[in-house]
Amino acid sequence: MTREAFIALCDRKEKLVRNELGYSQEKMSSLLGVSKKTLVEIEKWRSSLGWQGAVTLCTLFANTREITLAFGTDIPAFLRAMTEDAAYLAPVESPYALWNTILQLDGATIEQNTASQLYRLRAGGKTLAASFELAELRKRCNV
Repeated sequence: MTREAFIALCDRKEKLVRNELGYSQEKMSSLLGVSKKTLVEIEKWRSSLGWQGAVTLCTLFANTREITLAFGTDIPAFLRAMTEDAAYLAPVESPYALWNTILQLDGATIEQNTASQLYRLRAGGKTLAASFELAELRKRCNV
């Protein structure tokens, strides 16, 4: 897939993602960092998200049905491949990020990033969920 094809597909998916989530144009434009007027133009196929907007759409809404069906479940790997730059072929998990284990369960771990204070739920070597609220992840684990 070319960069241009990726952007064009994201332009077509934006409204579908917005509708899937039940977001207003105001909320979606705010999240994507564009004006409402620009978003309306994108939805009418008169304008484009561009590279940064397309990357933002896929990154923020990676778990939606529309993005997953279009690009798969590993959005960071997909976006790195789109850059065609060897510098981006490094692992998704940074060796410099420091995570403290908060809670260990049967096969799952809740960790907290020491810099951002973000919590993540991991199992099988993959991050399943992330939140700034520990209680949110504990609910997912029924703890």
